[in-house]
Amino acid sequence: MLKILKQDGISVLLKTSLKEVSATDSTDPAKAISATASGPEGTPQFTGSHILFAAGRVPNTKALNLDAAGIKTTSRGHIVVDETLQTSNPRVWALGDVKGPPAFTHVSYDDFRLLQGNLLEKDSHPTAMTTVDRILPYVVYTDPQLAHVGLHEKEAREKYPSAKIQVTRMPMAYVARALETDESRGMMKAIIDAESQKILGFTCLGLEGGEIMSVVQMAMIAGSKWTALRDAVWAHPSLAESLNNVWGMLE
Repeated sequence: MLKILKQDGISVLLKTSLKEVSATDSTDPAKAISATASGPEGTPQFTGSHILFAAGRVPNTKALNLDAAGIKTTSRGHIVVDETLQTSNPRVWALGDVKGPPAFTHVSYDDFRLLQGNLLEKDSHPTAMTTVDRILPYVVYTDPQLAHVGLHEKEAREKYPSAKIQVTRMPMAYVARALETDESRGMMKAIIDAESQKILGFTCLGLEGGEIMSVVQMAMIAGSKWTALRDAVWAHPSLAESLNNVWGMLE
């Protein structure tokens, strides 16, 4: 991703902090703001029209007096929950960003589904639904997209130390649809368990990476083997067709 950003003319300075921001006297809107940074490259200066302040968010639970209700929080203020989203107070549940990362909208939606089923539809669920082994995806909507679902390679090796973990990688330049649309930058990577042939994780940095990832996610939810994707007849020249070929580079 960093390489692609640089190709698009975007400078990325690592281990660098902002020292000063000020308005300029320039009549050019593109140079209305001046900024000075500090890092390994010295004190570079920049001009621009806007500043994006993306410092993140912190919980505001301190004002809720949760101790009085017997509800525990982390040192950062997130509400502690178990795998059913129940707090330390058995009459209170928490869902969404307030219970901590990953703070994704789709996680909040699924928290609601889980809680609704456990509290309002108990007859339909003989056992409580939990967050255990929930397969979570995410997409960074850059151009091209960066999408991931499941485990990363390091996580898979740590979680299953005795398993034979295999990895496959394929450049997006091998995808016909990517070539046709002139966006062949990036790659896809899959992590599998060699014995069960189950897909443990998948990453796609490339054209509509989130859509390709979602196809793999459905296979993971269904418990399908990676060979099911390899042997499927995908429409040509769709992006999904790349799932025929990515497995040919297993290591």
